[in-house]
Amino acid sequence: MKSTAGAIAAADRAGLPALAGLSLNFRAISLLEGVRAGIAVAGTMALGSLLGLPQLGLAALGALLACFADPGGAVRARLPPMLIFGVLGALCFAVFGLILARSPPVAVVLAGLTIFVCSFARIYGQGGLQTGNLLAVAIVLSLDTPIRSVMAAVVPGVAFWAGAAGAALLTLALWRMRPFHPARAALADLALALAALARDLIDLSLESNPDEEGFDLHARGHRRAVREAIERARSVTLATMRRRGAASQRANAIALRLATFDQMFGAMIAVGEAMAAEPDHAPAARAALRDLAPLLALLAPAIEADRSLDTPSIRAALDGLRQDIGAIDPAVPVRRLLDVVADRLSVIVTVSNAPGPARLADQPAPGWRARVMAPILANWTLESVPLRHALRTAIVTTPVLGFVQWLGDPFGHWLAITVIFVLQPHFSATWVRALERVAGTAAGGGIAALIGLVCHTRLELALAMIPLTLIAFTIKGVNYSAYVAVLTPMIVLLIEQIEPGMSQWTVALSRVGFTIAGGVLAVAANLALWPSFEGNRLGAACAAAIAAHRAYLIASFAALLGEGGSPEAARRQAGLASNNLEASVARALMEPHRAFDPLLRMALVVDAALRRTAGRLAVLNLDPPPPRGDWERWRIWRDWLVAAFDPARGPVRPLPEPVARAASAESLTRLARQAELVFGAVHAERFDERI
Repeated sequence: MKSTAGAIAAADRAGLPALAGLSLNFRAISLLEGVRAGIAVAGTMALGSLLGLPQLGLAALGALLACFADPGGAVRARLPPMLIFGVLGALCFAVFGLILARSPPVAVVLAGLTIFVCSFARIYGQGGLQTGNLLAVAIVLSLDTPIRSVMAAVVPGVAFWAGAAGAALLTLALWRMRPFHPARAALADLALALAALARDLIDLSLESNPDEEGFDLHARGHRRAVREAIERARSVTLATMRRRGAASQRANAIALRLATFDQMFGAMIAVGEAMAAEPDHAPAARAALRDLAPLLALLAPAIEADRSLDTPSIRAALDGLRQDIGAIDPAVPVRRLLDVVADRLSVIVTVSNAPGPARLADQPAPGWRARVMAPILANWTLESVPLRHALRTAIVTTPVLGFVQWLGDPFGHWLAITVIFVLQPHFSATWVRALERVAGTAAGGGIAALIGLVCHTRLELALAMIPLTLIAFTIKGVNYSAYVAVLTPMIVLLIEQIEPGMSQWTVALSRVGFTIAGGVLAVAANLALWPSFEGNRLGAACAAAIAAHRAYLIASFAALLGEGGSPEAARRQAGLASNNLEASVARALMEPHRAFDPLLRMALVVDAALRRTAGRLAVLNLDPPPPRGDWERWRIWRDWLVAAFDPARGPVRPLPEPVARAASAESLTRLARQAELVFGAVHAERFDERI
């Protein structure tokens, strides 16, 4: 148990769910974003130095924050959020500065209420969370300087907006208008995630005696990564089709490739399950997998660049894959499953102009009223985690802002900014974020001080921003502590531009001190105000995952017995439910008091059993349909398994009479074994609660 739990935590911290995002495409985009930020920020700072206008430091800040507000994707989708953020940030600097000059208490209260709205914006997804946090930063910084007149308020507002608008214009210049590129890039990342899955299966086949725990860790890491890559590609593709329409040939080809990749993922799950069930047959699949992994990696750049996949080199690689599959003994079950993988791969290679409308865009996009109001109505209750988080943030930040005003320290705003960024909806995330931010800030403070020893003029400081922005945007999605360590000297240099004459040592030490205090305050607030521990949600996540796999089982039997259509939708929901359960387990493992929680032990067992269940159902779905004369026994097995996967009822003995086909009988027996594991884990946890 200890090794399994540790492996899950290590995999989650290492970013296994984001494997698909660490592709060459991802790094290239991050580097391009760094170039844009470097030009926008360093260029503005250099211009301010040459013209003797320290006010342009605020424009550089607007450019930096606008770059962080960029949601990514197609140019038409990313320009409006950046421009809107620039306008709202400019209003914050102008309006709150005016209110602060007339009544600091009123300004603090209004700032707290606005920060509540910004924190609640996370109900609109990652974009809302990102923009809300950045606007909260702008609000905090706007309380640094009172503005006495309306005309005087125009200068900081226009400067901030000009910086953000300049960053948006650079986005237009650096990214060409390629509306389908984000969808193709997401498909390329999906191909690389599948290649990583294939390589891990190769490593497992090289082990002399691979055990079930090894396959469990493979399933948790790589299946989770591929499912998340599929969902990202699906989301990007749907957004692209809603903007561009679903009737184009490119849209049809992207939709068909995405659906086929998803089917191939199901077949590769079945391959892994077959290798786990019969370790002696794993070496037979090794040669084919060694062909499959580089072939998938070869497809990725061609898909992203919109080049034809039907080329002599890719055809030769596909033929080599089929030859290695053909060399496997037909009696070995994994051969038939690898044939399915090769068939799906052949479809991906040959599709270019798919006829008919794209299936992913069948559902029309909801109207703007539904998009805006539905999340608010759904979360306007104290049972809502986002609402509690927004209230917690406002309740803590408002007195902190008042304390900063009373203190009069020019760097006190870092206390409030740290609270905003460190506070998370769940305690585990707050705890980890506090440690990462404090460590990164301390390291970044040292870097800033060293830069101050070398760079003495504003122009030199502006030039120093270029490598910092390149590094920051390249690593921001990889390692948060390293990202903060690079971000800290960037902020210190910006302060030097806005408030010339400040010692870098003073700025750096102030940032470190206020960051430590803010991290401690955020952790204490999460413990005191609606503490949200993951153990309170593990049971619900387990129940949802069990129910989703039970629905997948029912859909699979319906398809096998000719009583329903394809079980692909149910397979997807089961995969998403397992991902949610594993994310909940990972958060629980980060909580310092969860080491020996019986509910956590139950969740680990249930998760492993459900992953094996999904793998065995994938094998069963690729088997030939059962003979009609055996349907009655299959229905008996279906009813037995449906009841067995109901924790309120559980499996009963004896098992039903085996079905006629030996391979299918083995699959059904293995499903029964997983149902018993799930039932035993759930009821053992309930027994632990009673004693």
